[in-house]
Amino acid sequence: MTTTLIAGPVFRPLFDKLKVSRQKLAFIIDSTASPVAILIPFIGWGVYIMSLIQKEFTALEVGMSEWDAFIGAIPYQFYAFLAIAIVPILSFFKLDFGPMAHAERLAKQGSDFGKVQDSLNVFEHKNAKTSFVWAPLLVMLIVLCSILIPHGFPFQQVSGSTFRAGLSSAYFFAAMTLIGLMALYGVRKLSDGIQVYLKGMSNMMSVAVILILAWALSSVGKELGAAAYIAQQAQAGFPYWLVPAVAFLLAGIISFATGSSWGTFAILMPLVIPTAFAIDAPMLVCIGAVLSGGLFGDHCSPISETTILSSTGAGCDQYEHFRTQLPYALVNGGIALISFVVSGVLASPLVVLVAIIVQIAVYLVLSKRQSTSGSLESQPAS
Repeated sequence: MTTTLIAGPVFRPLFDKLKVSRQKLAFIIDSTASPVAILIPFIGWGVYIMSLIQKEFTALEVGMSEWDAFIGAIPYQFYAFLAIAIVPILSFFKLDFGPMAHAERLAKQGSDFGKVQDSLNVFEHKNAKTSFVWAPLLVMLIVLCSILIPHGFPFQQVSGSTFRAGLSSAYFFAAMTLIGLMALYGVRKLSDGIQVYLKGMSNMMSVAVILILAWALSSVGKELGAAAYIAQQAQAGFPYWLVPAVAFLLAGIISFATGSSWGTFAILMPLVIPTAFAIDAPMLVCIGAVLSGGLFGDHCSPISETTILSSTGAGCDQYEHFRTQLPYALVNGGIALISFVVSGVLASPLVVLVAIIVQIAVYLVLSKRQSTSGSLESQPAS
């Protein structure tokens, strides 16, 4: 999620110059952060998700690797694709509606509506070097490749533990490289750099606590036989094709309430995967539904970490970001829900293309209605 805090301060001056609202900037940042990350298997998101899948597949003796399951579920992560697709659609075709359209009109008029004081400023120093950017990234790439390539990456599957060890080592050495370079050029003392690093680690404690509690809840449910009970009840007559849609809705509700998509994955994967296995529901679609639902609820939640970080990075009021993004998230969520109903029957990767086409059509209609109502409101009464 650090990309939200990097992209925001960098693009704020450009958006202000072009008279594009801070709400739109926060929305773009939020829509291109976790929706992109959740589709990549070799970063923290993918490694974490595959570890959850692997645990359930091992218990059920499913004849598929967690890597194949993650890759196979990518076409069924409908909400992620819809969230990403909406960015160029809104940017090129100006299909805004609802509170976002109002915020854009005010921004064109030069209003500061929705802006907050720049609480997050770009770090500046006369001795700053471009190597502060590319050198840590290069070190991270070298360390990651040196650990994973001997295990067959990228042509062979690498175990989750090895992947996590590689990522942790790469992040650590990249951070140490940046701290060392800043100390070398006199930008920040070595002790100050280490202090910032440790402070960043401490800020992750809340995320770690949420995950630990989610894992604990999942373990308690498993020990009580929740997964077996749900699978048994589903076998009694629950339609197999509805499992993805129900999983999507449940994941959305839990993620909205907790503000944590990762915690949602930890709670629902041990319930949905055994259920799908028991009643022969499309496994990859069900996994995609859990991931999409967690992302959907995360985008709708005002207490979500990504909502907070995106608004902070964009210099936008947090409530304004939540209020302007919610209509888009609900529309995308509705289209995703219908897509999961269809995929529960067809289980075809082509459904995502149809979903994007439907998305464009829906936004055209909503934008046209917004324009019509806006023009009527602007006309003087006779």
